[in-house]
Amino acid sequence: MKNLLRWPLTIAVVAVLLVLVWQRREDLRPLWEDPSWDLALIAVLVVAGHFLNSSEFWVVYRATDVRVGFIENWMVFTAGLLGNLLPGQVGTVYKFRYMNAVHGTSYAKSGSNYGANLVISLGSSAIVGIVGVVAYAAGGGEFAWVVFAVLVAIGAACVVLLRFPLPNWSVLRGKPARFAASFNEGWREIQRTPSTSIRVVVIDVVKYALTAWRFQLAFGLLGVHESFWFFLVVAPAAAIAGIIAFTPGALGFRELFVTTAAVGMGSSFDDGLLAATADRGVMLASAVVLGVAGYAYTVPRLRRARTTQPTPN
Repeated sequence: MKNLLRWPLTIAVVAVLLVLVWQRREDLRPLWEDPSWDLALIAVLVVAGHFLNSSEFWVVYRATDVRVGFIENWMVFTAGLLGNLLPGQVGTVYKFRYMNAVHGTSYAKSGSNYGANLVISLGSSAIVGIVGVVAYAAGGGEFAWVVFAVLVAIGAACVVLLRFPLPNWSVLRGKPARFAASFNEGWREIQRTPSTSIRVVVIDVVKYALTAWRFQLAFGLLGVHESFWFFLVVAPAAAIAGIIAFTPGALGFRELFVTTAAVGMGSSFDDGLLAATADRGVMLASAVVLGVAGYAYTVPRLRRARTTQPTPN
């Protein structure tokens, strides 16, 4: 049912966004007819955000004794970033396959590391967003009660997931049971090292600060000027959309989440959507450039690993 609904929903969401953006295309015309240096700065901030995001995965890998190099991890991440613009999470599958072949990391362990990082990132998103809502209200803005309540609920759910053990799945047998046991062990390794979660949260906070600045620039290009705290709420919304979206590259979902967060903080729907669209354009260009470099770096290593050693289970 999920597969049947994926494409119709994706097409419907993207179609609605295209219609809305097309109706206000004149507002976007200055961005490509007379580009500002702010666009270049947005591109730099996009790259910096991706770099910090990849660093989070590196921290989690190292905490679970996966000895992947720092630059190597960055290249694997950028390759996955480009691959995930295709249907079926191609980029994530490629990352798991690479880590399995080159570093002997089981798919279950990669899955647990990936899941742990997502949960930690959701928690840091809630923290940063709550700070943004409170600080924005303290500075004279309206207190966004609905946004605040949603962020608190997300934060509480993440605390529960990281605090309590996963079920043992004793009903499983054979390969599914081994997969579940490996996944649970990777998750327990994360729970046993709270310093890992703290490091990831610190990286996330820096990443969200840069993302908030990026959105401040993107909204500013369209004449929308708000305080930094306003965009510190919008930034986690974009990250959460990327985590839970089922469309390739969170296409459509990210724009709707950013727009919804902006509206929840008092902005207009059209301004939020146009700013999110401008930011998306820069992101897509960056993903292509970085992704090509990532594949150029990792594909030869993957091929060598496949020809010189057996692939672990």
